[in-house]
Amino acid sequence: MSILSAVSVAALLLSCGGSDETDSTSQLSELDGLTEAEINSAPIDYGSGRGGVSGWPKAGRAQRLGLAQGGQSIAPANGGAEAYLKGAFGPAFEWPLIPLHQALLPDGRILSYGTDLLGKQGAALHYAVWDPSLGGSSDAFMVLDNVTQTDLFCSTQLLIPATGELIMLGGDRLDAYGRRNNGNGDVTFFSFLSNSIRKDPTPMASRRWYATAVTTGDGEVVVMGGRDDAPLKVKNGWPAQSPTYAPTPEVYSPEAGWRALGNAANNAAYGATSSTWNYPRAWLAPDGHLFVLARTGKTFHLDQASAGSLTQYAAKTVSSSALPSVMYAPGKILSLRTGPIAVVFDINGAAPTITATAAPSQLRTYGNATLLPDGKVFVNGGSSTANTEAGAAYHSEIWNPQTGTWTTGAIAAKPRLYHSASILLPDGSVLTGGGGAPGPVTNLNAELYFPGYLFNPDGSGEFAARPAIMTAPSGQLGWAEDFSVEVSPESSVSRVTLVRTGSVTHAFNGEQRLLEMPFVQEGSTLHLQMPSDRSLAPPGYYLLFVFDASGVPATAPILRLYAEPPGSARPVGQIANLRNSSRPGG
Repeated sequence: MSILSAVSVAALLLSCGGSDETDSTSQLSELDGLTEAEINSAPIDYGSGRGGVSGWPKAGRAQRLGLAQGGQSIAPANGGAEAYLKGAFGPAFEWPLIPLHQALLPDGRILSYGTDLLGKQGAALHYAVWDPSLGGSSDAFMVLDNVTQTDLFCSTQLLIPATGELIMLGGDRLDAYGRRNNGNGDVTFFSFLSNSIRKDPTPMASRRWYATAVTTGDGEVVVMGGRDDAPLKVKNGWPAQSPTYAPTPEVYSPEAGWRALGNAANNAAYGATSSTWNYPRAWLAPDGHLFVLARTGKTFHLDQASAGSLTQYAAKTVSSSALPSVMYAPGKILSLRTGPIAVVFDINGAAPTITATAAPSQLRTYGNATLLPDGKVFVNGGSSTANTEAGAAYHSEIWNPQTGTWTTGAIAAKPRLYHSASILLPDGSVLTGGGGAPGPVTNLNAELYFPGYLFNPDGSGEFAARPAIMTAPSGQLGWAEDFSVEVSPESSVSRVTLVRTGSVTHAFNGEQRLLEMPFVQEGSTLHLQMPSDRSLAPPGYYLLFVFDASGVPATAPILRLYAEPPGSARPVGQIANLRNSSRPGG
């Protein structure tokens, strides 16, 4: 087998997954004997050059990180005549590693992790924390070594509402023969207050690689799915290895620790059947339980109380080939499926309903879907030919829930394929980055997408003047609690939305959700009330977007929705409002 064909197989099977329907042991066995260098042989793109063209720069990484020195712009100088309709991408800028795991921290920074500083799987992992206000320079990044010795490649992560720490669950593990793509049971925390990483002494009961985590209305974390041991046949007389999986969900509580949902164990939802273990899609539903959407298209109701229970719904759609889904409104989910087709799940009733909506322009395997603060869904990246550039989608598109239609968006410079990720930032732009390990390109770079609402509607391509939030609560707010914010005096507010901060990996950002915020404006003061329903607005961190009369949003402060348990002395900590950025569009 040539290195090129081996990497092609690796792109589809070795790194984080099998096929969409079954584990392909015969194909995986072809990778036996390949070196790490062969698996990670894709050329590196640090931000200059386009995927598919030879000659990616191999040198010039200044100091240890090699990031551009000075204040590299990450916004377009001019978005073009159609920017107000399609948005615009800024120039690609260097990233210290492949940001295949991304989370928006409570202070507005982005934590990313997943590979080493050359974009390789399984080497010495690092963590890169990015401050968006500092642009694309090396000063914008804090790179931390992995001191836990846990390989977090293809783990799952989200913010703990009670503490603001990022919990990272599972990841990769070498087996006794030195083979990768096996699960671990480690529980790792990152503190944004101290920029420190620690491993919890109590692991999960199951080892999980490619699992999914969901926050509940009580602030607990449900983790489901994942693989334990990889299905590999080995050479040189070593014994064959049968795959094992983690079909039993577990629940983590900061106060009570772990418990298993033994009565909710299931293969069809998130176990060994048809690759359902592979990042199952799941959301907190309006009834307070979890809605699970398997890759096969089957749907389930997961009750996380006590030892749990699982019920399969009659509703079913077509399978999904590593495609994104996003909850764009309370109890409503846009899901891209194989075809390509798109459907909308409504999970507000006793049983989910499925309605067809317009199809996207092409299949976007390994693409990403990001909920925007105006309620539309931005989709970028992916390919019609899995993890190859032959069918890579450089153009983005935007789905409008009011019309059920798609419009073509701006064109990116980089292919965002396997191990890419996209996440909403407080200024209303979207960070898109990564791809590789393995892949046709190792993308150690990122681009920002600036949606159309940030541009003047006159066709000038210039950024619009933005309203500003002058003051906002810096502590925590409770459910149904009244609060106020001060906006710039000239602002006439037309809309306010509350968007949960994102945590994304492998084409899935299950934490995102949007709620409309009723308001009363008195001069420069907006009077608002936090949502009252924990199932619609679970505890955690939210971006508050205020739109002016022209539909332009102010940079959002990050609010904490949480209520301390009676008698609790847990320190809350000040959650800093993200300062208004001085860069264009900020």
